[in-house]
Amino acid sequence: MSRSDSESDAAGSGDTGESPGPETGADGDSVDPAREPAATDRDPPDPADSTGRFDGIDRTTRWVLAVVAGGLLARLALLGARVAHYDEGRVAWWSNYFLETGQFEYRYIIHGPLVQHVNKFLFDALGANDFTMRLFVALVGAFLPLAALLFREHLDGDEIVGTAFFLAFSPLLLYYSRFFRSTLIAAAFAFVAFGLLVRAYDERSVWYVYGSVAFIALAFTAKENAAVYLLVWVGASALLLDQALFRTGGDRSGFDWARERLDARTRSLGDYVADFLWHGAVAVVLFLAVTLYFYAPRSPDAAAVGFWQAVTNPTLFPDLFDRTLDDVVEGYSYWFGGTTDAGCRQDNIIDAYLCFLGQEVHAIAQSALALTMMAVVGFLAERWGRVRSRAVVLFCAYWGFVSIIGYPLGTDIANAWIAVNALVPLAIPAGVGIALVVDRARDSVHTGSVRFGVTAFALLLIAGYMAGSAGWYVYMNDTTEDNELVQYAQPADDFRPSMAVLQDHAADHEGVDVLFVGSSYVRDSPRDGGIEPLCSSISETLPLQWYVDAYGAEGDCIQDEETAVQQLQNGEVDPLVVIAPNSLEGDLAPAMDGYDSDVYRLRHYGSETVFFSDRTPDRPNGNAALEPRALAVGD
Repeated sequence: MSRSDSESDAAGSGDTGESPGPETGADGDSVDPAREPAATDRDPPDPADSTGRFDGIDRTTRWVLAVVAGGLLARLALLGARVAHYDEGRVAWWSNYFLETGQFEYRYIIHGPLVQHVNKFLFDALGANDFTMRLFVALVGAFLPLAALLFREHLDGDEIVGTAFFLAFSPLLLYYSRFFRSTLIAAAFAFVAFGLLVRAYDERSVWYVYGSVAFIALAFTAKENAAVYLLVWVGASALLLDQALFRTGGDRSGFDWARERLDARTRSLGDYVADFLWHGAVAVVLFLAVTLYFYAPRSPDAAAVGFWQAVTNPTLFPDLFDRTLDDVVEGYSYWFGGTTDAGCRQDNIIDAYLCFLGQEVHAIAQSALALTMMAVVGFLAERWGRVRSRAVVLFCAYWGFVSIIGYPLGTDIANAWIAVNALVPLAIPAGVGIALVVDRARDSVHTGSVRFGVTAFALLLIAGYMAGSAGWYVYMNDTTEDNELVQYAQPADDFRPSMAVLQDHAADHEGVDVLFVGSSYVRDSPRDGGIEPLCSSISETLPLQWYVDAYGAEGDCIQDEETAVQQLQNGEVDPLVVIAPNSLEGDLAPAMDGYDSDVYRLRHYGSETVFFSDRTPDRPNGNAALEPRALAVGD
């Protein structure tokens, strides 16, 4: 299978100590009053804008809320229309298994446990289907633009709205927030955690730090590569520190600049150390509590060592912690132990990396070009166009651009979702870039028709590109081969019409409901446990098992097609649906009287599969008295 990705994020904010401007603050750093966002760029409340129930909500917040509402609608519309991807079907099956059995343990091959816990409750409340499967990811993606408000002390109103706009409507982010996968969830939680750290700096409040720790922990429960975010944060912080020490302003050296700040401490070093140890200990306990809750096993057996058994009997916590730690160590060792497959099938790591990087760049060019280009504009304007660059903007730019280059090293399958890790932080410099273009257009309305025409055309081009890309690739062609966002394990055709008979008749049908046939779809010997039917080959047939389970159907297998024909003709098995490789259609057809046959592709291309569906399911079961149970013909 795949060894997915790794991810990255950032921390820190404040000034960078660049060369002085026209004014100097109390600490000797430069201040540019014309571009100091905290004092001048944010929109003050305008009494004339009062609208009753929205009194007290400033204009920027209203715009962000409008963006969130639009993003929510864009994500919920037709959310269940696309047939499930291989990975979606696998994780959804285990989520439903958790609901039906009460049994759970961390399985690193399907990444972090968070979505299984959440979907267990969603399936219980709303039913198990493709819409509810993706609902949690869609909601996280829809409300992510609210995180832009965490940076309002560092960004002006237009920049905040621009950031929210790209988080809500960039087509690549939109596609993968309609996809049951934890990549966007981990990126979103890490971005919120970073924003809370910025607020902690702004407000000098430790409560924001605790909130950040909670979201970092949630990012770890969503996906293992959240650990990479912390590494990237360290790297981005080092770049900002180097910049501050290199460009201190005046005649001071970097060491003088650092010494002055240390000398300006209002408390003793011992007080700082004591506070750090205390709050650090609380943060560690909070992190461990959140991660233990989601990673710890669950079991309905009262004698088992599970989370709720330990809650009622605290003496079990050491055993629970040891077992959970062993599972986590095994999982993280797997994901960070090196790739097992070149993915792009190249002879060496350099060629494989270039192949993965090329696919990522193609996906960005197709569906995230506007965000990426505006991020470049925003970064350059921030780095070179301001007297005093803002650390938050540069930090997110470093985080995002490094992620574009670095993530192809951490994957072994061709996929576009790794770009999510870069695009979420790049939304901030992109917001700066689009706000700059809007500002130029606004200034040129009365001063220059040519300049206004150029900037207005640029804005229309960006809006048209994003709308066209979203409409074509997110909604209309979300499974087609020419869509760079579509990963190979996505079925190219919607086979659900041929399985619809299960929804109406599986509950009343006796015996086997779905029969898998053929040596490539049936294992030589059934698995000891896991995704059912145990006789089916998951690598070839997922996500079919998810639909068998969601419809409440029962599946089985016959490996040899001649045996299958004989048993079908003799009435030993009477399934509602028979599934086999398309090459076996002619062999099975003589036994499929009363069935409709349709051929679908179970993968991005190729993998043609024939579905025989019973067109007279109301007839009495020919094998009702036999009720066969051991049909997994193996070795």
